[in-house]
Amino acid sequence: MSVILHGARVLLRPWTLSDTDFVLTLTSDPLIPLISAVPAAPDPDAARAFITAQNKRHTEGRGWAWAVVDDGRPIGYVGALWTAQNAGRASIGYWTGGQARHAGLTTDAVTTAAAWLLTDGGIARLEAYVEPWNTASARVAEKAGFHREGLMKSFAPIGGHRKDAYLYARIS
Repeated sequence: MSVILHGARVLLRPWTLSDTDFVLTLTSDPLIPLISAVPAAPDPDAARAFITAQNKRHTEGRGWAWAVVDDGRPIGYVGALWTAQNAGRASIGYWTGGQARHAGLTTDAVTTAAAWLLTDGGIARLEAYVEPWNTASARVAEKAGFHREGLMKSFAPIGGHRKDAYLYARIS
């Protein structure tokens, strides 16, 4: 079952192969391939594989992934992965392509996804992990109703080095 969500300003829809060109533009972004599964090289096959993998999340019961669409064109991503399904806990991730940043669209996407995940998605606790230097992402989480709970030291490898991350959570 495909889930399509309507935010105040954006549409969240499943990824489609028509999004391949958008994914290819992201390969030159200095941040997105570093922190996500977006391929780091402009390879159309890798871009299509990324899209296919996003849609498998839901069909395989691992979570959800949406293309964030503004004015009919994809501008970003928001998705959630189960971290402890039997406990109702999942993590949310999000990013926005360069031209659409700092316009409030990511906040709308995260707010919309979180509201659905915490009601119809069956999630009781939704977590976001934000690198301390990424103040824009922290602002998105806070504006979307997440509260910072603490700093997790050496949380995840990013760019070949283990990095800290703030833990944000939203429970309703």
